[in-house]
Amino acid sequence: MPHISKYRTSFLGRSLPVCGAMIGSILVSISTSAQTAPDADQPSFFSMDAFQVPYDAPPYTANSQTEKTDLAIFAWQEFIALNWPSSYQTDVPIRGLPDTTKSPIEFAQPDDTGQLVWQTYKHRVEVYPEGATQSNYQKLFDRAPEYNYRGGSGDPIYACGAYTPGMDGKLGTWTADTTSKELSQVQVFNNLDETSEINLATLFTSGDPNAPGTAPASTTVDNLFMGLPKQPRRFIYEAKANRTMFDYVSHNKYYDDATRLAAQKATYTAVRDDGDGGVAPCPTIPTGEQSIVCFPPGYEAPMDTIAGTPPSKEGTILVKATWKQLTLAEYQSKRFLTAPVIRYRILDVNSDISNPETSESDDSADFCYEIIQPEPTYSTATPPELTSLPYGLVGLHIIHKTTNYPTFVFATFEQVDNINTALPNNDLFYYNRNILPPSNDSKQTVTSRAHPISDETNNVNDMVHAQLQTLLIDNQKDPTDSVWLYYKLIGVQGRATDPKNTSDSDYFLANIVTETNEVLRSFSGTLNNTNGTINPKVFNIHKGATTYTGGGCKGCHGNAQVGPAPNTVSSPDQAKTSDFSFITQNAPFGAPDGINQPLFKEDQVLRLEKRKAALKKVTKK
Repeated sequence: MPHISKYRTSFLGRSLPVCGAMIGSILVSISTSAQTAPDADQPSFFSMDAFQVPYDAPPYTANSQTEKTDLAIFAWQEFIALNWPSSYQTDVPIRGLPDTTKSPIEFAQPDDTGQLVWQTYKHRVEVYPEGATQSNYQKLFDRAPEYNYRGGSGDPIYACGAYTPGMDGKLGTWTADTTSKELSQVQVFNNLDETSEINLATLFTSGDPNAPGTAPASTTVDNLFMGLPKQPRRFIYEAKANRTMFDYVSHNKYYDDATRLAAQKATYTAVRDDGDGGVAPCPTIPTGEQSIVCFPPGYEAPMDTIAGTPPSKEGTILVKATWKQLTLAEYQSKRFLTAPVIRYRILDVNSDISNPETSESDDSADFCYEIIQPEPTYSTATPPELTSLPYGLVGLHIIHKTTNYPTFVFATFEQVDNINTALPNNDLFYYNRNILPPSNDSKQTVTSRAHPISDETNNVNDMVHAQLQTLLIDNQKDPTDSVWLYYKLIGVQGRATDPKNTSDSDYFLANIVTETNEVLRSFSGTLNNTNGTINPKVFNIHKGATTYTGGGCKGCHGNAQVGPAPNTVSSPDQAKTSDFSFITQNAPFGAPDGINQPLFKEDQVLRLEKRKAALKKVTKK
């Protein structure tokens, strides 16, 4: 059946509207035991076809409460479908599709293999690797993950070897184990290669005093995390794209830098001057004219199926996931989804600090990788000693382009304990990476949200959790034994809106562990990443010829739709846009971030030191 979200059929034969029409009674059972149906006015979130990604949300209506509820239902249906066990197998590497033989109860109690549907999407470096050409680009979506930084040339990235503590005020260094597998041979789906919030801030939670390798005292400078005492746990990130987006990029050869840039520059003009941004279907480009970047939206039926690829109704989807390393108590609580992950370290941070030309923005820095298992690991000593702790999922953005919402639907989910200060070792704090005025370079603690979760969103969260507990009970399971009971929707943005809607709690939609600092948590207008500032009154979204000054997630990504203002462009190649996609706007990707990446931007550190030195000379005179 078509999957526009209004609503899915009930799993007990109750008729619910789909696409504005009533469908016949369908009887399906979640288990062999008796089921308790949701109320008549509720959608069923755990029907047997819950693995299907909804391709659109209901169009906007004047009733804002209905709009919020409809979007929240759509967001949860996406979340369930994208977190369904995938069909991926090593010998049949089908990515991004659900295992339709799995039942809702198997969704409710996932394993920790890291092979849920969204986890098998293509990573940003698989979509846009540095140095990609038509001859070397991997055009198949369905194959094992492969991460090639540095354009496939330069020194290989190996597993991390020995750690040498620093001396004389310098930080410790790492060696690479050249006997290990090279990174491109490592088949782990969760590749956590971002260690800051879009280079604006670095987020931490309290250190775990019982974690292996913890610095022995709070005054210890030489530890694993940039000289911060007590080794706080750093939040790290990954960005991925679904089959629809990857096939579009591959078909149009946008993996090639020159081809992509030409399309981005044409898109800049098409969006700003021709009203071709935020429309569905995408504009038809006459034969012989330069193509533009316009990702396919979700449709009731495939519109322009690319020859040789499966038809896709779901449209373009991007996800961004936030992870933190768990304490042993957090792992044992069973409140976090865990999975095998890859993280990175800079071999010699001291070299990068003293020479910003080889800093984190440049692929000449040397890295090593670590694979962290989804459960605690122990040594073979007697008694066994804890050697590593797993990472848990704490935030998930889902960005979905649909026909009714061609400026994308932005939904964001969090683990429920993110800002629970009553829990031990759970303080949340960040440092801005920009240390030049007007940015605040001191430690900043977060104890509450800048903007509340709406009542409509909370009501849908309660609805989903109640149905999930019913599902567990009806399958003779502990009603608390599903990790998804401990995740909640924070909010959803559908249509583009202006600052006059700032009374809407979702205008400034932000995830507390993905957009934490003062700029991102109350974002609107345009972003100056170099200075870490915003101009909150400048338009950042086009929907046809109409402009909006969007806020929150949509407003931030709008910067990748409209591009820089013409009066700020210093070269023609800067006048480019990428249909709300930052991984396209910032492509290609030549290096990962290390978890020991310096807190502050290295070039700013040196500029600040030069400024202080100059001030001292003036003072002496």
